[in-house]
Amino acid sequence: MTLSRAFALLLLAAVAALAAGCATVAADSRRTRVESTWKDPRWTGGPMRKVFVVSLMKVEPGGRAAVENVIVARLAAAGVAGVASHTVLADDPEKGGPSLEDAIRASRADGVLLVQVKAIGVYNPSTIGSTFTTISPDTDASYGFLKREDAWSPGTDYKVAKIVSELYLPGLGRQVWTAVTESYDAKDLARSMPDYATTLVTALAREGMIPGPPKPAS
Repeated sequence: MTLSRAFALLLLAAVAALAAGCATVAADSRRTRVESTWKDPRWTGGPMRKVFVVSLMKVEPGGRAAVENVIVARLAAAGVAGVASHTVLADDPEKGGPSLEDAIRASRADGVLLVQVKAIGVYNPSTIGSTFTTISPDTDASYGFLKREDAWSPGTDYKVAKIVSELYLPGLGRQVWTAVTESYDAKDLARSMPDYATTLVTALAREGMIPGPPKPAS
């Protein structure tokens, strides 16, 4: 089995296994900050003008589609065409339809952006800062998992989602860029998505992976 084929199968399996949940948070907990980025020093390609977007995290309401749609919208604001995977792939691999590889190939995208929650942390500004717990694959982006954690308490701490956004070449065998961001509050990531998407697309532009930053949202 080829690397790209194995990647595609793993990705589709992860998408099919996602779970959901919801909660309420403070109004000031919707911000995203960039923790770190990495760019392949061997990358010599120009800015990407079309990107295939795959989310392995889901929010409520909207699921994976909501995440992909907001990223595609911010890419469009930066002059980049985006293709949301949910528009061309079935959530259930058993339902048939094009494979991930075929869908990417048909899109003629310059790159594939994969986003997923990698860890959940608790941030307490008055004491120890941030502490994180890595999420295992079966609970990745599961907000049922978050709801089982201690409730957010005003004035003390709140949940932080560490989101890893990875940009691959279309064959999925070569990663050329990564950003690690932290979004607050992980218990209601739907509210954080606009800021996350703007922060992500701005970081892509800053490092020359796309032509320019997104225009301000109207």
